[in-house]
Amino acid sequence: MRKEQPLVTRRSFIGLGGVAAATIAAGSLAGCASGSGSSGSSGGDKAATPAESTDYKAAPAPIADDDIKETVEADIVVVGGGISGAVAAATAAEAGKKVVVLQKAETALSHGSGAAAWNSKAQLEVGADFDPWDAVTEWTRQGENRADLDLLKTWIYNSGPTIDWATALTNDVEGVGPVIMTYQPGMEYPDEYNKCFPTVHMWTGQMQALAQWLLDYAEKNGAEVRYSTPAVQLVRDDDNTGRVSAAIAEGSDGYIKVTAADGVILAAGDYGNNPQMRAEYLPHAEGLKSAYTRPDINTGDGQLMGMWVGGFMQLAPHCSNIHYDPPIDVPDIGGSGIPWLFVNKNGKRFCNEDMQYGQLYAQDMNQPDYLHFQVFDDNFRTDWTDMGSGMMKKEPPVDIVASIEAGIEKGDVFTGESIEELAAAMDVPSDALAATVERYNQLCDAGYDDDYGKQAGRLKPVRKGPFYAVARRPGVLCTLNGIITNGSCQALDANREVIEGLYAVGNCQGNFFGGLEHQMVIPGMSLGRAMTTGRVAALVASGQDLAKGRI
Repeated sequence: MRKEQPLVTRRSFIGLGGVAAATIAAGSLAGCASGSGSSGSSGGDKAATPAESTDYKAAPAPIADDDIKETVEADIVVVGGGISGAVAAATAAEAGKKVVVLQKAETALSHGSGAAAWNSKAQLEVGADFDPWDAVTEWTRQGENRADLDLLKTWIYNSGPTIDWATALTNDVEGVGPVIMTYQPGMEYPDEYNKCFPTVHMWTGQMQALAQWLLDYAEKNGAEVRYSTPAVQLVRDDDNTGRVSAAIAEGSDGYIKVTAADGVILAAGDYGNNPQMRAEYLPHAEGLKSAYTRPDINTGDGQLMGMWVGGFMQLAPHCSNIHYDPPIDVPDIGGSGIPWLFVNKNGKRFCNEDMQYGQLYAQDMNQPDYLHFQVFDDNFRTDWTDMGSGMMKKEPPVDIVASIEAGIEKGDVFTGESIEELAAAMDVPSDALAATVERYNQLCDAGYDDDYGKQAGRLKPVRKGPFYAVARRPGVLCTLNGIITNGSCQALDANREVIEGLYAVGNCQGNFFGGLEHQMVIPGMSLGRAMTTGRVAALVASGQDLAKGRI
């Protein structure tokens, strides 16, 4: 139980310039892991664990009734207290259901600040109108047509109402709201690779504050939130063929069984810090570090528990947020997506730098230490303004010039009065960097990139000293796939049949993201999916209706 916060309902919206301002929150922040889960450890030596089996996914022995120290009755059990679990708990508690939340961490745990939605009141107030199927069709195309369109349709028609509900509750809560919807109708996209739709709603207190407030609100409405109490197993009746009827958690005094008359909602987050799951489902990111702030939390517990009772894991390869922000083992400097000259540790250019932000990492996977440098000259203060509209290129609120200048002052940006001095600061071969810059300047002067095909408008020479370089290394913010569901977030088995009583939401859920990386065409979808699916599962489990469409 946490100290209660005041409840408010007045709504106000702030309209800011720049649709892609939302993109920052959507990708590097809002695209982060959406919640925390329950532990995969079964505790002590009373039951076998997957680690003791040759198959890490093998189900542990069921925890015996004699080992249960406490039994609690509930209507809905929510496994995980991140943003998806917090939304689910608050929604079910509002409906009068007896809710128990089993949270692995000692508080709510969520990351990022913005969530994608369509047709919210905030969007309508600032004129951010677009055809949702245009966005979803492009999302699906970029995701290699692997996403479940019924699930995406659920997002289309229920995301706006979800944002409206959360905004009405929290907009005036100090430290949580207000909600900011940014949109500038005149934003120009020079190419389709950088196009994104105005979807992101940002809570000024970010998602951690929102998730905690919603858990507190759920408690005010009768829910019970058990912190530091990770779920470790689910109970499925009829020899693991019937309904999921309970969850077993591990408390300080032993095992706790929480029965679920209406359902169990898996909202336990991602598996970014489970090496075995990463190797199997995310091989394209092998070698990249996790950027998740709590490596003890996001270990795939929800996905594993779901599989142990018959849930079907989305087929590999899975999708992930692979970003440069927050940085991994390099300084934090704005503008990671700007397509200046990229060179590797050998001082050589290796790619077309003008790619969608979410795909930039892929070329780094072929380079030493998965690292590249952005190299630019003293014209950066003006050159950056027409270098693209995708994430972390030209959108506020990140002041890229101020960030770079602060980095120069702190010594976090490599500098040199000459290219040779810059190479020495970067610790790259001087002759190689000089040859690379000379060739790049020739291409800029010609207005045609005959080496890697970067569009002419993004070719900015590196000629006016002093010269600068920023180190960039990608990291895995979160993984985005799990147990497959239908459009109502009900978990499915290998035959695509519903497992009664089991729901999967947020990063525990599969078939929402396709491809290898979060598609930036709908920025903020990681948290937008988390919030919407958390609410949808709770509405369905509590017998309420969903929005189905406009017709």
